[in-house]
Amino acid sequence: MSKISGWVPARDATALADSCLQWNKGRFYEVLWEYHLTPSILRERNARGWWYYEDNHLAGCALGRELRGWWYFEELWGPCEGSSELPMRTGKQDLWRAQCFQKLLRPLRSRILIRAAVDNPFGNIIAREVGAQWCGGYLLATRRLRQKFEVTVPVGFKLRRFRKGDEKDMSRIHLAAFHFPNLPREYLRWATSSNCRTTLAVLHGQSVGFLTAEKRPYCGYGDFNIALEPEFHGRGLGSALMESGLNDLIEMGCNTAVADFWLQNAKVQALNRKYSFRIVRAYNYYETGATDH
Repeated sequence: MSKISGWVPARDATALADSCLQWNKGRFYEVLWEYHLTPSILRERNARGWWYYEDNHLAGCALGRELRGWWYFEELWGPCEGSSELPMRTGKQDLWRAQCFQKLLRPLRSRILIRAAVDNPFGNIIAREVGAQWCGGYLLATRRLRQKFEVTVPVGFKLRRFRKGDEKDMSRIHLAAFHFPNLPREYLRWATSSNCRTTLAVLHGQSVGFLTAEKRPYCGYGDFNIALEPEFHGRGLGSALMESGLNDLIEMGCNTAVADFWLQNAKVQALNRKYSFRIVRAYNYYETGATDH
């Protein structure tokens, strides 16, 4: 009987969810925009998985999905001889493992985005060895929620709740703040969800910032999306939105707030530090063009 080596499709959603938990070894993680992975989430998000074998031994797994024209690998685990630390050390066995992963990529025929936790040497080395380039770092931070804030709003500004039609302003503000589009209908769906509360910052009737606080359905977690037009940075408006949003999470019964943000976003990092968020996980992102046919 021939030995199995390489990547094979994984169709057991329960086993995939369990493997994600096992490979992360109890550390806080985010997968498919969730902090707790279940088989139903894998199915709802149209995720696909693969098992990695070496000499008939199950040695790793990959989990990804197609999203906005990319094949996005959120989890990529396996054995590794090298290290994530720079400069990366790559052994012969790791090069062979990278070649195996390259075979998995070819049928996808699309641009590839690979995410690997900083403490995952396999994912980082494989990404680099298949020719993907580092394109950013991503941080997860948490903060315990206890006492509510007395919100201080800068002079001249007002905070108010979401009203139908505000989704257009939210989309505009998000694009100005992050140079990445989110459609108004996405904000409408999010802002009107029963587990969300949205606050807008307004100047002379014009919306200039917002925060949507969302209670997650597990473990008392809550998170938020905050955006502010760049010209209004440094006026205390971000602090007012943050305080209002954390109060909303407390009122919805959350005991832990989660912040996720790009390593390169210094303003968001500073705001999170001000409110005592502690970084609990760091990820590297790598991208490559369309794979060979």
